[in-house]
Amino acid sequence: MPIAITSEHSDLADSVRSLVARVAPSELLHEALEVPIPNPPPYWKAAAEQGLQGVHLSEAVGGQGFGILELAITLAEFGYGAVPGPFVPSAIAGALISADDPEAKILGGLASGETIAAYAIDSGLTATRHGDGLVIRGEARAVPAAAQASVLVLPVAIESGVQWVVLDAAQLEIEPVRSVDPLRPLAHVRANATEVTLDEDAGRVLSRLSRAHARALITTLLSAEAIGVARWATDTATAYAKIREQFGRPIGQFQAIKHKCAGMIAETERATAAVWDAARALDDAQEDPSAETHFEFAAAVTATLAPAAAQHTTQDCIQVHGGIGFTWEHDTNVYYRRALVLAACFGRSSDYPQAVVDTATTTGMRPVDIDLDSDTERLRDEIRAEVAGLKAIPSGAERNTAIAEGGWVQPHLPRPWGRASEPIEQIIIAQEFNTGRVRRPQMGIASWIIPSIVAFGTDEQKQRFLPPTFRGEMIWCQLFSEPGAGSDLASLTTKATKVDGGWRITGQKIWTTGAQFSEWGALLARTDSSAPKHNGITYFLLDMKSPGVEVKPLRELTGNAMFNTVFIDDVFVPDDMVLGEVNRGWEVSRNTLTNERVSIGSSEPPFLANLDQFVEFLRDGQFDQIEQNHAGQLIAEGHAAKVLNLRSTLLTLAGGDAMPAAAISKLLSMKTGQGYAEFAVASFGTDGAVGDPEQEFGRWAEYLLASRATTIYGGTTEVQLNIIAERLLGLPRDP
Repeated sequence: MPIAITSEHSDLADSVRSLVARVAPSELLHEALEVPIPNPPPYWKAAAEQGLQGVHLSEAVGGQGFGILELAITLAEFGYGAVPGPFVPSAIAGALISADDPEAKILGGLASGETIAAYAIDSGLTATRHGDGLVIRGEARAVPAAAQASVLVLPVAIESGVQWVVLDAAQLEIEPVRSVDPLRPLAHVRANATEVTLDEDAGRVLSRLSRAHARALITTLLSAEAIGVARWATDTATAYAKIREQFGRPIGQFQAIKHKCAGMIAETERATAAVWDAARALDDAQEDPSAETHFEFAAAVTATLAPAAAQHTTQDCIQVHGGIGFTWEHDTNVYYRRALVLAACFGRSSDYPQAVVDTATTTGMRPVDIDLDSDTERLRDEIRAEVAGLKAIPSGAERNTAIAEGGWVQPHLPRPWGRASEPIEQIIIAQEFNTGRVRRPQMGIASWIIPSIVAFGTDEQKQRFLPPTFRGEMIWCQLFSEPGAGSDLASLTTKATKVDGGWRITGQKIWTTGAQFSEWGALLARTDSSAPKHNGITYFLLDMKSPGVEVKPLRELTGNAMFNTVFIDDVFVPDDMVLGEVNRGWEVSRNTLTNERVSIGSSEPPFLANLDQFVEFLRDGQFDQIEQNHAGQLIAEGHAAKVLNLRSTLLTLAGGDAMPAAAISKLLSMKTGQGYAEFAVASFGTDGAVGDPEQEFGRWAEYLLASRATTIYGGTTEVQLNIIAERLLGLPRDP
């Protein structure tokens, strides 16, 4: 999905996308590979009339008065179109000047499009004091759009540190050089005793713009363009995989291609979430300068992820296209070149994972919070008062009953089982229970089963099962997987035969979490072997104490027994324990599995190392630069996964579909969680072989052992990739 979540931002993205499609079609891009486009480009006036050059600039200077997030949305669309010329460099230069002084005189020309600017992220420029001004000498290499700009915003080493200085192109020697991407021209810029006044009215030295702020602006906005490139590569590879046929079928039906495309969208979505977060952090800092450390961290995260996403996805796009993708005439040529130049424009790529580690272990990570509108405060006050009343109940059993009867356990459910809460109310409830330190009964596996009982159960089933489950008194397990049918539920062999008053069921289930402690189980069994596979399944509620049910704990790789094998030998289940309609259990099971995947994707399992624990581990240890680079990558991935979950929640608030983000979050976060433990154990050296859980290395070894299950349960990584490819990207299903 694009950066935009709200309807206003989606409208902005649509507007920019329409302009880009009109002014930068494929044929123009290929012409520009051979013959440089004019300066300013033909689209410059149309963009100015739409207010795009000044979307992020103050209304006082003729801009639209929006923020960095709106500019990032705009630049992502320019990246999607690989728009040639100086638009992106000029916009970044304007953002630097505006961050120092939103009403600087020079911004008027930038907002109207009359002035074109360029910037550099680093340089060899130095300044010495001379009278009331500075004398600048040195060189800035490979400056984007320097030869097209009349104003350049360049970093200069001054006595007090590096500061960005606004220079006229006429003051400088500008040498155009050949660019890997002809659509993004470069030039070396030299200052030979260039004089600059220190008069604040001139606004030449951006003294109020810190080096950290400047680099965060540059890298976040470059990242916005990069994710536009990544999104184009993902869309284009997917579209081609749908129509290109080999061996009599579309190549998108082959799992290797399907998984490659799914990996592309996952990496793109993660980077998009990071850009969105960094842009919001920069806008927050405009309101609250104390939030600077937050944007430093967020910008380092996005600079770690976004340029890599652009480069990886454009490479994969070429691979999916095969030989045609390696031709000069194909658009893949244009976008791969753009990705390579963008990656170079960040400077040394290893700097950013290092910055992630440094900020995370010192000033801390950026919080991942949902800020609700002030008009929700009345609702919050009401919920806070009710939570306080629950907390005042002295007996834990009575409190749990009150929480259950009040619909607080799963408030999104309809009354009387929930509170029919809209998403905003659900968020406030979760926040207030956490803040008030009131513990709601834990549902465990039941949290995935309850919605199915609410949606498909009879009144008698609801009254019998839901109240004790909500009170935490009734424990459930899920009897879906079989030795020959893990994620492939359509291949179930457990058989249910109709008898008087009910069904006789025989079969075997495996990987059943908590079955040895459970009173009831949600059971899938085949009731019609002649029906199409999905239509011949029925959903039963099984009393785990029934004669013929045998539970054998399955000792796992960890040495523990969370899973079980369950043998079901001619077990009688009465008719009133069928959930939903006979032979329609697939619909019910999909409701359960949907709840499972959303739950797994939006939380960090307690038996695994989480991001906070990993950062604490790094803070207490000594690691070389290679290890720190690896750790920074993992932290960036972990933080972006949290932001993906936040975006999923906000999409729900906006009435959108949160499932794509949830599926991708599950895929990515579990792999990253494994990475935390792998890193820690590898860092212990020989002590990594010691399995004493009372010592730190033993504890991390336990995390590592347990983590192997995370890319299997709830849908294996391979199944998740298929789901993402087929449901999100629309690639053809396996035959």
